[in-house]
Amino acid sequence: MLRIRTMHVKDKQAFSDAGGTMRFIGKPIDIARRWKDEGCRLIHIVDMDAMKGTPTNLDIYDNLTFFVNVEVECAPQAQMVAKLLSLKCRVVLAPTAESRLIASSMEEKKLLVAIIRKSYKGDAEGFHDVILEDADQRSVARFHALGRRVIIYQKDEARIKSKKLLFGIISS
Repeated sequence: MLRIRTMHVKDKQAFSDAGGTMRFIGKPIDIARRWKDEGCRLIHIVDMDAMKGTPTNLDIYDNLTFFVNVEVECAPQAQMVAKLLSLKCRVVLAPTAESRLIASSMEEKKLLVAIIRKSYKGDAEGFHDVILEDADQRSVARFHALGRRVIIYQKDEARIKSKKLLFGIISS
C-alpha cells in the first residue's frame, strides 16, 4: 500500500495545510526530492492556481515527473487536463458531468483519478482510481468491487478494517 504525501502549490511555492492554515514549506521540487529520498513514490498536489484554471505551475510538474509520480488536483478544464496528462501527471477531478466528458475524450485513462465526496452515488466511470473523502469500510468495498483502485485520507484509516482493499493512504 502506498503512503502518499500531500503538498499544496500556489505561485510556484509549496505549502502544507495545518488544520486549515496554509504553512509555507519551500520550493516544490526541493520538497519532492526530499520526500523521494525518504521513500515517497507518489505525491498528491492540490494546485491552488490550477483549481482556478491558471496553468502557473506546469513547469514544476514537468520537472517533478522525471523523478517521482505526482497526482494534481485541478479545475475540470480540458486544456489543463490534457497538458497535465502530456506531462505524465495523474489528474484528480471530482466526477461531475463536465469532468466525465473530459475523461471520455482522453486516451490515458489510467492517469485519471476521481475525488469522491461523501454524497456521490455514481461509479466514477471513466476514472481508473478514486480518492474517497470521509471513507468508511462500505465505500471502500463498493469502489473496490467496481474495479477502482481506492485511496483514502489518513484521518479515515482507523475506520477501514480491510486494508488489503486500499491502494494508498494520503497523509500531510
